[in-house]
Amino acid sequence: MSPAVLALLVVQVLFGLNYVASKVILDYLPPLYWGALRMWCAAIVMFIVTPLVVPKNRRTLDARFLRTCLLFGFFGVALNQAFFLLGLHYTTPANSSILNTMTPIVTLVIALLAGKEVFSRLKVLGVVVAFGGVLVLRRIEDFSLTSDTFKGDIFTLLNCLSLALFFILSRDFLKKHSTFWVTSWMFLFGAVLLTFAAVPDFLSGVARSPTQTEVFAMLYNVIAATVITYFLNSWALARVHSSSVALFIYLQPVISILFGWVVIHEEPTLRMLLAVLTIFSGLSLALWQNPRSQNMPPLAEEL
Repeated sequence: MSPAVLALLVVQVLFGLNYVASKVILDYLPPLYWGALRMWCAAIVMFIVTPLVVPKNRRTLDARFLRTCLLFGFFGVALNQAFFLLGLHYTTPANSSILNTMTPIVTLVIALLAGKEVFSRLKVLGVVVAFGGVLVLRRIEDFSLTSDTFKGDIFTLLNCLSLALFFILSRDFLKKHSTFWVTSWMFLFGAVLLTFAAVPDFLSGVARSPTQTEVFAMLYNVIAATVITYFLNSWALARVHSSSVALFIYLQPVISILFGWVVIHEEPTLRMLLAVLTIFSGLSLALWQNPRSQNMPPLAEEL
């Protein structure tokens, strides 16, 4: 298993558990309020750690670098966080989980249209097969478009689009610069942008102190589901196609099933097993023609 694939598997495990943590937090804080606070905390952590892991000669800091990080902070952090949290807040969990599975498809379509990837029948077939497995697993019959969920559904689809654009636009840039350094500046710019959007929420304040569960969920959200996942995703983006990075999102519901089986002893059903088999079949087809070995420098040099 290549380091990039291993990194993407870790990302999906952490993201797969993050839906629960996010729901807990959104019962306490407004979506944009938490989005801004989350990114400020993540940015602070990244800039504290940066001197320990990124050599000084790798810390590029010129106008072009900062402009590009601002662009990626806008698409990959500010819009992504805002649309995801607003979508989760205004729609049903079923709609959110199903609509978010559109990200790999949107990424592949844009990448092909932009000439960033070469058309492959196996990859397209694999994405379609895996998407079908996810729809079965997520219980597509529970999906419903109503006036109550319309706003949240639109936000969720916009989240898919913003994440797809980030995957495609950032790949070449991440090959040239320290991933850790770029991610730090993305978080900082994303935090600033989200703060402007969350001004009304900040002025309203918070009605109560957080519970222990909410504090734990926020710590998990910042460290595991933000700092670690964003860095690993960016690191992998410099090594594999953007559509392949997006495709790993289809493992999140599989991880949720395994988590439920191990932790709360929820027995998998035949439907779940068939869906998981379909997802893995699709992933195998889509990744079949990807390079199995790449010239990757040691991780320490690429942080």
